[in-house]
Amino acid sequence: MDKTMWLAILPPLITIALAIWSKKIIPSLLAGLLAGSYFLRPTLIGGFEIAVDNVIKLLSDKSNLQVLLFLYLFSGLIALIKKSGGIKAFSDKIERYVKDEKGVFYTLWALIPVTFIDCGFRIIGAGKILRALAEKNKVAKERLAFMLNNTASPVVELVPIATTFVGFNVANINQGLKIAAIKGPSAYSVLLHAIPFEFFSIVVLLVTFLSIYFQRNKSPAAGKQKQLIQKDVKKEMSMDMAMDDEAPVITPRLANLVIPMLTVVSLSIFFFWYFGQEKAGVNPSLSSVISATDPNKAMLVALFISIAITTTLYYFQKYDIKKMTDHFISGGNEIVPTLTILTIAWSLAAVSQDLGLSSIIKQQLGGTFPAWSIPVSLFALSSAVTYFIGEGWAAASLIMPFAISLGVSSGAAIPLCVAAVITGGTFGDTTSPVAGMANMSSNVLEADHMKYLRYASPYNFAAAGISAILFLVVGFLMKG
Repeated sequence: MDKTMWLAILPPLITIALAIWSKKIIPSLLAGLLAGSYFLRPTLIGGFEIAVDNVIKLLSDKSNLQVLLFLYLFSGLIALIKKSGGIKAFSDKIERYVKDEKGVFYTLWALIPVTFIDCGFRIIGAGKILRALAEKNKVAKERLAFMLNNTASPVVELVPIATTFVGFNVANINQGLKIAAIKGPSAYSVLLHAIPFEFFSIVVLLVTFLSIYFQRNKSPAAGKQKQLIQKDVKKEMSMDMAMDDEAPVITPRLANLVIPMLTVVSLSIFFFWYFGQEKAGVNPSLSSVISATDPNKAMLVALFISIAITTTLYYFQKYDIKKMTDHFISGGNEIVPTLTILTIAWSLAAVSQDLGLSSIIKQQLGGTFPAWSIPVSLFALSSAVTYFIGEGWAAASLIMPFAISLGVSSGAAIPLCVAAVITGGTFGDTTSPVAGMANMSSNVLEADHMKYLRYASPYNFAAAGISAILFLVVGFLMKG
């Protein structure tokens, strides 16, 4: 391995190694970015200059800015919904109809249509609704935490419209297409084709649903298992909107939850069609409209209108404008660590590209590994990195740009490679002891975190094993 290759692969390797060692993703990403920038311009000031230039360049990109703005505004909207008492009203209403353990589990699944747009919102919203029901019906909190987390990220990941994952994944895939110099299919079109191959999410949802009826025997206590994980897990990234049990600002009403959610979803669907049909030509098919649309723009416009409708609805219920503004900004600020991670990770990918990483991947690795081995290898890599650092989005931002280049150079199917990276991150989000989503699930239900992990791990690792086999089989059958 020559010096040029080392210089190209060192920045991401430094980032992954530091993140696994320290469990701190932002400093690790910064270290990788500065190292790569220094390699490009090896002077004391030059490295910092290159790093700053790349960050500014990425923030100046329209698509990237749309993703970051959408995530910030959506986080603010979720904060308003929580403060309005919509979740509490839904919880109070549903309590009348749930009479046993299975009823609690059915309710959890039935809540998907009003909580699917963000995994953090699903965990907090559905978790608060179900906590009282679980206590009343004597449901084990650890078992419910397992089912709650396993129907958060895996569900959101599979929905192609009106979710935070769509904008995020489209932006990452777009970076990968640029690095691999692929012109033709849009990033959103690639995402649509990848969804049927997100095997872990599909399998784990099936396993989780069946566990309602076929519960495994409780595993014995694992003795002194790692206590280092639960305490002081700083969720630097996550859609981790801080959980609070403060009284609602206004009178709780079911409409305060349902109207904002339905507005976001319905407007997103409309604008996906509206912006897609403008580009799809005369008499377009539904698939051509969907493929041609600008998902980031569609979701951002839908979100702006939804925020206007939601604030108007709350204003007429005596929710003070100043309080709404403060709560909205506070909610948006909670996701700033996520936005920081995405910005640095994308900059790191750009620096690695400037060092020639994609060319090295094509020259050194493209012909080394058979095409069928690439998807399962990417799934294993994404799963492992996310498991150790606890951040599926950070892992995807790091791996996706190079995964697409590797798929192109080896002849593997691009949608399959994209799916492997995305769904591998979901495995880590649902299974890692340090994952923000896993910690949030146990916290919102007041479950013992280590007992929850011991209960969930056999199910999730079994689903991961089945998924790996599926990636191997489909990798044999599909070609790029």
